[in-house]
Amino acid sequence: MSDDTPTQRYPEGFPPPGSTPPPQAGPPAGTPPAGTPAADAPTERFAAATDTTAAGGTVPPAGTVPPAPPAASGGGRDQKPLIITLAVIAGVLLLALIGVLIWLAVASGSPNPTPTDTGSPTPTPTASETPTPTPTPTPTETTAPPPPPADAITSYTASTTQVDCTGQGGGAVTVEFSWAASGETLWFGVGTDDARADPYGEFPLNYTMDFDYQCGQPDLQQRYTITVLLADGSTQSETVVIRET
Repeated sequence: MSDDTPTQRYPEGFPPPGSTPPPQAGPPAGTPPAGTPAADAPTERFAAATDTTAAGGTVPPAGTVPPAPPAASGGGRDQKPLIITLAVIAGVLLLALIGVLIWLAVASGSPNPTPTDTGSPTPTPTASETPTPTPTPTPTETTAPPPPPADAITSYTASTTQVDCTGQGGGAVTVEFSWAASGETLWFGVGTDDARADPYGEFPLNYTMDFDYQCGQPDLQQRYTITVLLADGSTQSETVVIRET
């Protein structure tokens, strides 16, 4: 065997321990003869062979380019930020366009100038002040109080206003009472100012009578009253006081 024959390097662990190395054969067909420039080319290093027999695979031949790995399934996620950015830019441009259109509309809508009246101003008529009539005061109707009733008792007298009880020995002294009145009813009372409330008796409107004064009164006197009822329901009274000596 020539020294120029290219040697073949086995990967580590090949051949397996305890196995018999294969016999060395001659150079494969198509190998350039020794001494030629092709023979001096560097030898090719084989990658370590992987025993895929156990995994059920097949060892690719030497020099085969492995296929490129499939593209990752998450490629759509890389495009999502780009889409969001483009949408934001489009929104900003749309807002700017709307602002420009509004500005153009406002600038083009300038108000028309008001025509100036060069003629002489027309004087505004001044309204004359109409005097306000003074209201006539309405006379207040005052109701006059009813006139007081005429005296119902024309006269009322006693024959004496003092009696001598010492000469009578403390007995009774006769006194004559006389009256004249107009009205509905007349009452005579003793020791009262209202004969209607505490009557001694009812008598005619015009009358004269004798009545005994009882000596020994606590105040040495006594009151005798007549009360007359008028047609309107009111009453009038008159009183005579008799004193004893």
